[in-house]
Amino acid sequence: MANWTTILFLLVAAAFCRSSSAATYTVGDALGWTVPPNPTVYSDWASTKTFVVGDILVFNFASGRHDVTEVTKSASDSCNSTNPISVANNSPARITLTSAGDRHFICSFPGHCSNGQTLSITVTSTSSSPAPQPSSRPSPSPVPVPVPSPSPSARSPSPSPSSTPSSSPVPSPTPSREPMTYIVGDSFGWNVPTSPTFYDSWAQGKTFVVGDVLEFNFLIQRHDVAKVTKDNYASCSGQSPISLTTSPPVKITLSEPGEHFFICTFAGHCSFGQKLAINVTGAPATPPSSIALPPSDTVPSTPSPTTAPPPPNAAASLRASAFFATFLAVAVALFY
Repeated sequence: MANWTTILFLLVAAAFCRSSSAATYTVGDALGWTVPPNPTVYSDWASTKTFVVGDILVFNFASGRHDVTEVTKSASDSCNSTNPISVANNSPARITLTSAGDRHFICSFPGHCSNGQTLSITVTSTSSSPAPQPSSRPSPSPVPVPVPSPSPSARSPSPSPSSTPSSSPVPSPTPSREPMTYIVGDSFGWNVPTSPTFYDSWAQGKTFVVGDVLEFNFLIQRHDVAKVTKDNYASCSGQSPISLTTSPPVKITLSEPGEHFFICTFAGHCSFGQKLAINVTGAPATPPSSIALPPSDTVPSTPSPTTAPPPPNAAASLRASAFFATFLAVAVALFY
């Protein structure tokens, strides 16, 4: 009897240890289970993970807008949900991986699977990572070495403050920031969120100023971006929008201060939280221009006129004339 009790205890302990080591994965992480902005989002998400028997997949989605349908591989490849293995309609859907092998999940709503809302994973029986081996012997603890404190005489006296006060530099003006581009929803993009306050939380902590740019990324013909009034934002009405853009990516420059409201006009999307309200402040201050120095009061000096050279000496001129006359007379006398 004691042997059977021991065996039963070991089996229960082993089952407890296995269940406690199971991992829980939130499919898509913050994106959740939705039509992704990129068709490879879920395959990229699964490629970095190792799934083993006992792990749990959690699918977060907007109930009534998506579902989790497990299908065969051929049905997953063709996005066919006619004969599903199982269907979960309520969020969050928790699926325990009870057996090894390939598992395939899609959303059966029209167009969702073909636009990338599909997940295929491989489940192994045990984790491939080996358990860490304990060390054979403990490493000796280091022996602390006492550090002698310096004697009072060895301490150098603290330098006395300089008697000449240093001149404080004039602070330079802080330049204004350049216009920024915000990706609405970051990696989640512009989509039907799993929480109706998702975009409110995204906008918190951000300062939008005139000149900034909002970029909306979404799947064409699955969403749009409508700028609406405050009343239409509150009632999720897409009637008479201020502007409507249907081709992604949509880049909207915030050209004026005040409140701005954006929604998706597809049926039910706004009511499930695909809406954004922001407050835009005035234009950032432009950097101060360089300070012009006042003109100098010094009057430029007028250049003094060049002094004319003095006239030649009159006596020297007379001597030259007399010498020339004498020379001419001698020449005439010799000729005749």
